[in-house]
Amino acid sequence: MNPFSITLTALWAYPILSLIFFVFTKRKPKTRIWVISISIALTVLTTLALLLKISTISVSLNWLLVSGFYLSLSLILWWSQFQPNTFLKIVGALFMTGVFGIGYLSGTLGILGVGFIVADFETDTEKKWSDGIIYRERSIGNAISDYRGTRIEIYKTVAWLPVFEYRITQKEYYNVIAYPNEIKVNYEPNKHIIHLSANIVSVNDGGREKWSDSIKLK
Repeated sequence: MNPFSITLTALWAYPILSLIFFVFTKRKPKTRIWVISISIALTVLTTLALLLKISTISVSLNWLLVSGFYLSLSLILWWSQFQPNTFLKIVGALFMTGVFGIGYLSGTLGILGVGFIVADFETDTEKKWSDGIIYRERSIGNAISDYRGTRIEIYKTVAWLPVFEYRITQKEYYNVIAYPNEIKVNYEPNKHIIHLSANIVSVNDGGREKWSDSIKLK
């Protein structure tokens, strides 16, 4: 699944799946606690990973883990409705109305906006080298934005656990508009430098102009 599909599935399905879970575990309180605890633990770990710029090498798995935030919230909100405390139920119902309402509006009427937001985090070009260095190129802004550019991110896989990666550095070029694979990338592993060059779209007149830069890996 691509990031957009994962996001829409989360917005549409997680509230319903959470309700179904609580209905079918009515007589299994330990199962409820176990699932909620695991969900919250994964959310905490994902938050720490985001803060530390750590992710997996699988884009789909990364987005599934991030969507877990909404799943944990859905579980907690539905959990409030199965408690004997009336005040807790009322507060939970108010939050459910707001959270799920915004979620379903975003997944229907606001689907275009969701697409633009997700697109800002999608990778346009990816290159991998044998020493674990990963080059990713993303577009900044979209057709209706008042800013455009290109974001370059450099990652390195964890040597002893190559399914994980961490970000080494990131550079943003707000005056560089390039199509996927248009930027030529030359990596010098001995010098730990990545050279970039392209004939980019000029932000001034829409024509073409030469551009180049180098990224020193830290």
